[in-house]
Amino acid sequence: MEALNKKKYDFLLYLLEEGDAMVCLDARLPEVDVPASHKDNSSLNLVFNLNFKRPIEITEEGIFATLAFNGRPHQCALPFSAVWAIYDPKMKNGQVWEESIPTDMNLSDQAIVIKPEKPVSNLKSVKTSGKPSEIPKPEGKRDRSHLRVIK
Repeated sequence: MEALNKKKYDFLLYLLEEGDAMVCLDARLPEVDVPASHKDNSSLNLVFNLNFKRPIEITEEGIFATLAFNGRPHQCALPFSAVWAIYDPKMKNGQVWEESIPTDMNLSDQAIVIKPEKPVSNLKSVKTSGKPSEIPKPEGKRDRSHLRVIK
C-alpha cells in the first residue's frame, strides 16, 4: 500500500508544479478529517494549488491543509489511502487508482453521457473564401470595456 501512496504523492506533486490538481477521495473513511457535512461523501472532490493563502503540507502519507468550506476554514487531514483519483481540472489529464475506488460507488453514475436526439444526416459542405467576414456592428450603443487607457 505504501508504494501506491507514493505513486499518488508523486502524481499530485507533478500536477501541482503545473497548476491546479483535483483530488477525489472517499471522505467516509475514519482517518479522513473534513467537515461533518462532507463526511458521508464517497467522491469528495477538492482542488489544490500551491498558491493557496494558507500553507499546504503534502507528505507520502497524505495532504494536510486548512481548507475553506462555505467560507469557513477547516483543518483537513486527507490520507492518500482515501484518494482514488487525481487529475488536472483544466486539461483532464489524470490518474485513477482502481484498487482505491470505494466498492459501493458506481462510476457510471459519475460520467455524463450525451446522446443526440436525432442522428445528424443532412450535413452540407460550406466553402469559405479564406478571409474572415466582417460582422457589422449594431448602430447605437458602443461597446465599452470596463477598462480604459488613462494617460
